Amino acid sequence: MNITHDNDVRPVPVHCCACTKLADCHQAQNMTADSEPVHGWIETEKYVDHFCVDCLPDDYPEETTWSMDNEEVDTPCHCSVCGVPLIHLLTSEGIHYVRQAIAEGAGCCRELWPAVWADYLPPEPYFDRFDICEAHYLYARVYGEYQIISRLFHMAFTPGLSLVNHDQPEEALTENGQAIYYRLVSLRTPQ
Repeated sequence: MNITHDNDVRPVPVHCCACTKLADCHQAQNMTADSEPVHGWIETEKYVDHFCVDCLPDDYPEETTWSMDNEEVDTPCHCSVCGVPLIHLLTSEGIHYVRQAIAEGAGCCRELWPAVWADYLPPEPYFDRFDICEAHYLYARVYGEYQIISRLFHMAFTPGLSLVNHDQPEEALTENGQAIYYRLVSLRTPQ
């Protein structure tokens, strides 16, 4: 399926075709992996929204509008008019949110975010018994897969304090452990 926008034909992401909001969606054209992030602005008084350069209203108040380039936010921002991804930094919560959404294949941006936020994704996992056990333990605890925890205890695995005290892989696991954890999440079949 293709949509046309200003004489530009771009493929609509596959997951958009099943969306009930597709007919009214202005963002689908900018949700593909070939979309490049652009500089954006936040306006906090009149519009209270995010804008790219092309969509920034002519009557925006300069005193309450600033560039997002160095802003650190909890979720990826897109232009509220056209949906193009905006350049900005992510907080640790934002990194977890992006990694989890990509691993679960959730949301409107599942094709776009792996390309735009590639620097925030964990590297490819490698074999390390300790990382594997820790990642499986955290995954089992978060998703209620208690038979995995039972098997780990039969192997004499004892979770460290970081695993007991934290639910977010970024706080409890090594980089390799995070990569293994998110691989497990991506392979998970929803119940």
